[in-house]
Amino acid sequence: MSIPRATYDPRRVFRFSLPHVEVGPKTRSIGTYLSGGLFALSFFLLFDAATLSSHAQPPSDAPHDVVPVHMSFVDWVPAICSTLGFLVTSLLDKSHLNAAFSGDSWGGEGPAAWRARVVLFIGVALMAGGLAGSLTVLILKYIIPDYTGYIYYGGANVAMNAGIMISAMILWVSQSGSDEYEYQLTV
Repeated sequence: MSIPRATYDPRRVFRFSLPHVEVGPKTRSIGTYLSGGLFALSFFLLFDAATLSSHAQPPSDAPHDVVPVHMSFVDWVPAICSTLGFLVTSLLDKSHLNAAFSGDSWGGEGPAAWRARVVLFIGVALMAGGLAGSLTVLILKYIIPDYTGYIYYGGANVAMNAGIMISAMILWVSQSGSDEYEYQLTV
């Protein structure tokens, strides 16, 4: 059995193509507003948990040596990482990715395509690291010590980081869907 040479590229393992979505100006603005609303709601969750944490009191029937759990800087580090990742991916010039993911020729790509790939990777890695960090904080700080009354703080942190990641995806699709080119992700 021979492999057809016209479509085969030995450097590619998988070839993915994002679905082409016809996005008009109205749909583009709806996606942008939806992304911004989800971003704001995500931060509201974290601010709500931080406010509740700062006013936390031990139960009245608890012994006097029980100290309530409060959110600290460790809880904010994943949020900072996710926010930086959101900003990096949002500020990326998507026209450079057209050359990066077009798949026309591997040798003819310029340095702008490689820089765009690196910047996109850094942004997505920051968001994924923020989500993984928030899960780690939830498990190590709230679930393992069995702080049953304070799990909301860790859950709000995870929901905030997941919301920022989803918000970035919605913004990416809504901003790139109305362009004339199509992204093809290649692994």
